[in-house]
Amino acid sequence: MWQELHRLIYRYFSGLGLAREDAEDLAQEALIAVYLHLDGVRPGKLKAWLFTVARHKYIDWLRRTKKGVMLVDFAAEELADGAVGPEEAVLAGEAKEAVAAALNRLDPPERVLLTLKYNLGLTTEEISAALKTDPGAVKVKLFRARQKFKVAYTKLWEG
Repeated sequence: MWQELHRLIYRYFSGLGLAREDAEDLAQEALIAVYLHLDGVRPGKLKAWLFTVARHKYIDWLRRTKKGVMLVDFAAEELADGAVGPEEAVLAGEAKEAVAAALNRLDPPERVLLTLKYNLGLTTEEISAALKTDPGAVKVKLFRARQKFKVAYTKLWEG
């Protein structure tokens, strides 16, 4: 069970744009915090509580390090496997950089929402449980985060 939770939370941090080492460290910190306070978790709410703890760890990490995000370069891995050609890899790399730059222009809570929804594929209900908020509020915040991301991304491509 703990290995599955570790993989899930590691993917969450990677999806937020953390470097591999940082994602690994924060995943371990989040799991330790959950384990130490396991007696306070309501039955059936472990995953939601883990995401809550992870979100706080991520925001603390951002404040502490003042770093931006970077996205994992899957195009380079596919190029090494021969799955894509060099031109596709360059275009994918440019798009990845633009996405990371646009994400860096968003506030951390907006990055968290977009990552939970689009990188991890969580439902609105799962996100609302993790963030301890109303599903309607999650929908509104997701809409606003998508709008801000679109504006930031468009500005980057237009120059």
